[in-house]
Amino acid sequence: NVTLTWTANGEPDLAGYKVYVGTASGTYSLPGSPFVAGKVTSYTVSNLPKGQTYYFAISAYDSAGNESALSAEVSKTLY
Repeated sequence: NVTLTWTANGEPDLAGYKVYVGTASGTYSLPGSPFVAGKVTSYTVSNLPKGQTYYFAISAYDSAGNESALSAEVSKTLY
């Protein structure tokens, strides 16, 4: 499992966040990605196979469905 945490977006119409996950930098094509995290500041991605590097980015979306640009990317290798 990989748990991501982030600082809350302060926009008043914030509806939640989306978590993008992939196995190549800039390509978030893991099945199920983006994961809708709701209005939280952490999210755990489960059942990721070991022996692989995963890349993650977060976006925020508002109640009208508008989505922010992606956050800076982070990566994690699971052994």
